[in-house]
Amino acid sequence: MKEFGARFQRLPRDTQECLAFFSRLPVGNGDKLSDFRISAAAWPLAGGVIVLVPAIVLWLALSLGLPSLIAAVLALGLAVAITGGLHEDGLADTADGFGGGETKERKLEIMRDSRLGSYGALALIFSIMIRTMALAMLSGEPGRGVIALFAIALASRTLALWHWNALEPARADGLAVSAGRPDWRALSIGVGLGLVGFVALLLTFGTAAIIAAGAAIIMTFLFTRLSERQIGGHTGDTIGASQQIAEAALLAGLTAGWQSYLTV
Repeated sequence: MKEFGARFQRLPRDTQECLAFFSRLPVGNGDKLSDFRISAAAWPLAGGVIVLVPAIVLWLALSLGLPSLIAAVLALGLAVAITGGLHEDGLADTADGFGGGETKERKLEIMRDSRLGSYGALALIFSIMIRTMALAMLSGEPGRGVIALFAIALASRTLALWHWNALEPARADGLAVSAGRPDWRALSIGVGLGLVGFVALLLTFGTAAIIAAGAAIIMTFLFTRLSERQIGGHTGDTIGASQQIAEAALLAGLTAGWQSYLTV
């Protein structure tokens, strides 16, 4: 229990380190993480901080009478700008590698190529369309859209942590190897933060939240097994891709019965 207490006490510092690494916010040097296996516990919390300004923008845009689709584009576009498209880049690289390579070595080589291929472009298009349309549907009442944005920021990163922990690194070098895998205390705290997000979704969206959670868990599990078959483990790109897949699945799942969220 003392160890968990110490971990909770260092959450503010770990959140700052995660923000420095996963975003472009001027909060510190992301190249000097004290121990990624430990600070990973704060990744879901950092996700909540990342969507703080986008959530305010979503609320303001809807309050000013802008169409929900435009408000969703503004909010998600700002979130991408804050992260520098880091997770989107992971999704695109993963799609290019899995789709364009015939061997594990070739797939990993393609994933390290900074150029965008057709598989990556298509993955980004579908992901952005699903997330934007779903958030717009959920934002008939501004408060619901804001809660969805915050809660999914936590829950999707928790599922990405699970993907990261479930597989060995696919490469013998690179960031994924040097970072290691989150230890069990970091994973436990991350799961706890994800559950906070799920409870918020459950209280706001009811049964749709259960559908969304089920869809996200299944999609993350299937993607994790696919990564194992395709490249034999995880990379930084697949971790980012798992977050994007979980986010899209959560948003899409919440739209079950979305007409009931619209104001009269």
